[in-house]
Amino acid sequence: MQSVLRYLSGFVGLFFLALGLMFLFLPGSQTAQFALLPSGNAGLSTMRGDMAGLFLGMGLFSLLGAIRGSLRFLAIPASFLGFIILGRLFNLMLDGRSSTGEQSVLIEIALAAVLLLTIVSLRKGRNGSTTGAVAVPMLILIAVACAWIFQRPLGLLLFQRTVDRALQNQLLNTLPDGLHAGLCGSGSPLADPTRSGPCVFVVAGKHLYIVDTGDGAARKLALMGLPPARIDAIFLTHFHSDHIAGLGDIFIQRWGGGSYQDPVPVYGPQGVETVVQGFNQAYSLDKEYRVAHHGAATLPPSGNGGIARPFTITEASDVSQVILQEDGVTVTAFAVNHAPVFPAVGYRVDYKGRSIVISGDTAPSPALTKYGRGVDVLFHEGLQTTMVSRMQDTLARANRTTAAKIMHDIPSYHTTPEDAARIAQQAGVRQLVFYHIIPALPLAYLDAAFLGDAPKIFSGPITVGRDGTMISLTPGNTTVTMRELL
Repeated sequence: MQSVLRYLSGFVGLFFLALGLMFLFLPGSQTAQFALLPSGNAGLSTMRGDMAGLFLGMGLFSLLGAIRGSLRFLAIPASFLGFIILGRLFNLMLDGRSSTGEQSVLIEIALAAVLLLTIVSLRKGRNGSTTGAVAVPMLILIAVACAWIFQRPLGLLLFQRTVDRALQNQLLNTLPDGLHAGLCGSGSPLADPTRSGPCVFVVAGKHLYIVDTGDGAARKLALMGLPPARIDAIFLTHFHSDHIAGLGDIFIQRWGGGSYQDPVPVYGPQGVETVVQGFNQAYSLDKEYRVAHHGAATLPPSGNGGIARPFTITEASDVSQVILQEDGVTVTAFAVNHAPVFPAVGYRVDYKGRSIVISGDTAPSPALTKYGRGVDVLFHEGLQTTMVSRMQDTLARANRTTAAKIMHDIPSYHTTPEDAARIAQQAGVRQLVFYHIIPALPLAYLDAAFLGDAPKIFSGPITVGRDGTMISLTPGNTTVTMRELL
């Protein structure tokens, strides 16, 4: 058993050494994985110095400890991991949960457990002592007991910290000038525990725009430090329910947080008037209640809801319209193929020489290749037919014929990851980000199955988007920086 643990500790050492070398020679490749955003040469120096030094040191001592059976050498990386885990737990208590942070702490606990078990095994083998085996569980029990005894004051402290962080976190005030875009909803109508309905936010300069308003979009925006009160305009790609379900929430949250005198502009192809009018009517009683409760000075009645800004689009793939130009921002709409749904559009946003394209829902469409030519990032919907086909088979066996028929139909007006990769390759985009993910992918482990052969087709970076995925494009260069906000 001791030999096995020493081998495992050796693998831990090799793992740390590999991370250290990556930070030393390829620091840029580690930014997304470690949720880092280095600032210029100073940031790269920190990554190559501090981060590489930490991991190389931990790796060296782990490897030497495993080879020589040295308790002292193994205790050094184990101690560092203990402090790192302690910091993670403090972050969990003070700053809230995040999927990335939770995955990291689980990995770090597993690595620390290997080193500690090796230390205990070596110590027991030398003198029969089981002090380490007893001490670690005792420390854990003491920590749990303290957390339980002081649950109320600690709970109030954590609540206050969470409130302060949530209400003071204004991402718009911290972003550098440039074009930033991300996912306030990366899912589809299919239930996904990790994804809200389709929604893309765009920050161009100090303007905040929203493309589609899937269910849960308003809450995700607030969690990311992008309060709906700051929204300048909404753009709808088409009028399927999953793309407009959160429109009422956006209307209320923007109005309630900003004391606006005018409703939010909602741009969309012909038919958007019906959608906006319907939501305004549905929320008309809610409007009366809130004005009566808070007063017209706080919630001006004229600022409630939305106002439609329709444009007319034809089905031709070579037709486009510039629908918004302000402060250096240009938004262009173009027709996509979501038949029998019509109208359906995608959007291109240009700002200070940087650009993105958002596909909306579409089958493989030449318009995406044309209007995506040379853009920095293409946000494209994705449906994995192999996975959907298996869902169809399961539903058919369960005699859920209606749901099985829908699973049979939906691939015809969506795009596979492979086809989206071909479009991205032909258009020469720098990075491809998938959203409107079908089917649900609750685990990142499923990403490879979802992508299929897409990485073989597109030569650039591919990201399976999640709620909170954001890219940043600063003027004057071609860099695409990615980070996770949730």
